[in-house]
Amino acid sequence: MESVLVLSHSIIPFKGLCENKKGVIGTHFNSCSFGINGRKQRSVVLVKAEAVSINPDIRKSEDKVVDSVVVTELAKPLTAYCRCWRSGTFPLCDGSHVKHNKATGDNVGPLLLKK
Repeated sequence: MESVLVLSHSIIPFKGLCENKKGVIGTHFNSCSFGINGRKQRSVVLVKAEAVSINPDIRKSEDKVVDSVVVTELAKPLTAYCRCWRSGTFPLCDGSHVKHNKATGDNVGPLLLKK
């Protein structure tokens, strides 16, 4: 299965960085404005990666989706191929990346093959 990394975070105790009342992590070394049982606590953001599938439903029964194109045999002088995995005409691009980009903030576009 192809995968992509998605970043998430959690707070762990760490000497030297501090969280203020609004939950903002700072790099100052003064006492924090909160504590447990009168003891001051310092925190840092830990970023970890989690695997998420890119391909929503295209040819999922195959171990790997691979397409080959002989450029000299293309019917059009310019052919757009999907790279967002959302095209209804996969492997050709149908413009589905526009909706995907608006929904996710991504910037994926097609692969353009010229004859």
